[in-house]
Amino acid sequence: MSRSTTTKGLALLVAIGLSMAACTSSSAKPATSSAAASKTPLVIEDNPVATFTNDFNPFDSTSASSTENTNSLVYEPLFQFNTLDATSAPIPWLATGYAWSNGNRTLTLTLRSGVKWSDGTAFTSADVAYTFGLLQSAPATNTNGVPATTSITAPTPTSVVLNFASPESVNFEAIGTQLIVPQHLWTSVSTPATAVITGADAIGTGPYVVNHFGAQDITYKVNPTYWGGTPKVAAVSLPAYAGNDAAELALASGAIDLTGNDINNVQSVFVNKDPATNHLFYSSAPYFPAGNTVSLLLNNKDSNAPELGDVAVRKAISAALDRASMASQCETNYEAPATSAGGLTLPIDQSALDPAVANDIQSSPQNSTVTSLLTADGYSMVGGKWTKAGKTIKFTIIDPNTFTDYWCDAQAMVTELNSVGFDVSDNGAFTYNAWNTAITTGDYDAALHWGQGNTSFQRLQFILDPSNTAPIGQVAAEDFERYSSPAATAAVTAYENATTSADEQSALNSLQELFANDLPAIPVLYGAAWYEYSTANFTGWPTSANPYINPSPNSQAYEYIVLKLTPVS
Repeated sequence: MSRSTTTKGLALLVAIGLSMAACTSSSAKPATSSAAASKTPLVIEDNPVATFTNDFNPFDSTSASSTENTNSLVYEPLFQFNTLDATSAPIPWLATGYAWSNGNRTLTLTLRSGVKWSDGTAFTSADVAYTFGLLQSAPATNTNGVPATTSITAPTPTSVVLNFASPESVNFEAIGTQLIVPQHLWTSVSTPATAVITGADAIGTGPYVVNHFGAQDITYKVNPTYWGGTPKVAAVSLPAYAGNDAAELALASGAIDLTGNDINNVQSVFVNKDPATNHLFYSSAPYFPAGNTVSLLLNNKDSNAPELGDVAVRKAISAALDRASMASQCETNYEAPATSAGGLTLPIDQSALDPAVANDIQSSPQNSTVTSLLTADGYSMVGGKWTKAGKTIKFTIIDPNTFTDYWCDAQAMVTELNSVGFDVSDNGAFTYNAWNTAITTGDYDAALHWGQGNTSFQRLQFILDPSNTAPIGQVAAEDFERYSSPAATAAVTAYENATTSADEQSALNSLQELFANDLPAIPVLYGAAWYEYSTANFTGWPTSANPYINPSPNSQAYEYIVLKLTPVS
């Protein structure tokens, strides 16, 4: 099963300094050729499903194109972003430039000229204005976390002006990666967030159109009106596999070119089957680039386990964990142990790392630290359990046992914690939906969960921003631990209002030190950006030597990768 990093909260940008007023590159285009070089289809398997539904609605997370991360083969964003490189600039796409003004409350977008929708209609600023207006008139379509506008105007066919009530340059990535839909067709869609858009009705500016829909296979063909020229990959095929095992067999046999699955023993199951063509991002462990920080979320407002609201208890839990063992035994060395309690993802956030929280957590258990923390906090060992006022530190870690690696991690944590005096159990009897509901509504004690966000600030905000949480029983967008701190709110606000890179870093340092000192969630591992590929049929893949885009399953990266590929003669 693949776990892509998506964010329904705010999408924020560290890669672009707030002091940067504009970016212009009207000549940038995808790497394409004048004619398709081969009819061999590129085969992508992303999420195993028994059957597909004929739905290509980019706003519906359950549509076939959303679950398989192929939305941007048809619908495109304004900009692309390489989230593996925090210093990289936005890549112009449907927009060629942007400028912030009015204290970062006004964003002027310059659009690419000569673009057409796949039905031949001209793409204009009216389509962009319509799409951003739709996010407010139908809020359920705003899955990208785009901030609300106070006004939207399209003064020319190639310019759009978005006005906001407060500075929003830190939300530029959410704005820039918003997929744009055609006004002339979507104005007649009554329920845009849930409407079924069949393959025949999926009209976009992207390099492909749906060629064939079948319950077991979807194919895309080249869009003849594509603004970037004819892609070298002539067709894209998405076969349906009922489960991860079937997908793994197909991958090992050479039937799949690209996937993003968490495969146990991927080196032997996949690479060693044909080392000349079967590849991972790295040739040695951890094999995959780090894309997020996997943390043990602790419910800070949990009435069933109020001890988790005690920072000393949270720090003692962190000190007791054997991160190195989990990395090797449960993650097959795909994910490295976390080294900083500050919450950033290393090494991709290295340039933003506060030296004060560098290497401040250990990969091996620190049992003496557990003892000193809990003793100073008033706990004593009674019957082999740390006890205060007659109560042990009792809580349950929940993770679906279908997440085989996380379930292994959870069981390992229970064993480790109980061996040093905690009173912990685990529960894996959850479907993904039930587990997700429990976490987002606060109906849980603890859970291992991958991080969210594509930038340093966004990764910290996912845990630390109280404005994105909700009372127990209500759905939270982020901050699932229900952490609240005036200092965190102040640091988030300071970052959002920063006007220089120095001010940005100061705010990031404050957030990292708050994370490490309060530890509302416990960093455990640096989560893998899952990515397996074959060079048997196509070359030009992102690699550790050329990490031109984050290759883990996500819609916009897939378009970018496909346009970089060249068929093998």
